[in-house]
Amino acid sequence: MLEIVRFLTPSRLSYTCFFENEEGAVTLDFNTPLAGVTLLQVITISIATVGAVLGVVNTWASVDKSRIKLRVRPAHAIPYGGAPQHIGMSITVTNLSAFAVTINEVGVLYRKAGNRGAIVTPILGDDGKWPRRLEPRSSVTIYAQRPESNTRRIKCAYATTACGVTKKGSSAALRQMAREG
Repeated sequence: MLEIVRFLTPSRLSYTCFFENEEGAVTLDFNTPLAGVTLLQVITISIATVGAVLGVVNTWASVDKSRIKLRVRPAHAIPYGGAPQHIGMSITVTNLSAFAVTINEVGVLYRKAGNRGAIVTPILGDDGKWPRRLEPRSSVTIYAQRPESNTRRIKCAYATTACGVTKKGSSAALRQMAREG
């Protein structure tokens, strides 16, 4: 049986908990110092710590929500039907952000710093306009001829937004295209 008793002394309000277990009666005094700290202070510090951790997590989540997140996936493309026969690769850009993003440029980056091969006139699978505004969780696929990598080694594919943020991506297909030249 558990019994909580509240005592009012002239200097403070005191809580004492009495309960009985297999070994007999046990008394817990919430105001008894444990190495100079009462149980009430331990509970207060624990709740404050949980609040501080949740505050940091919520701040990180709100900062993360305002970042631009794009997935850039290069792949092989095989033309069929009436598609132009020079098409050999595709780059799919997916907007994983919580807001719309405009993609201005897509292409491949080469190993030497600053060298890039932009796809100037992309062929879009849905015959849409370029540059493309991507709503959250939407994507666009750009088709182009395979990049020439005889003299330069391909590092990865990239997509650049209207605000100047560049995101990169690679795949096994792009590495194979780079090896085949």
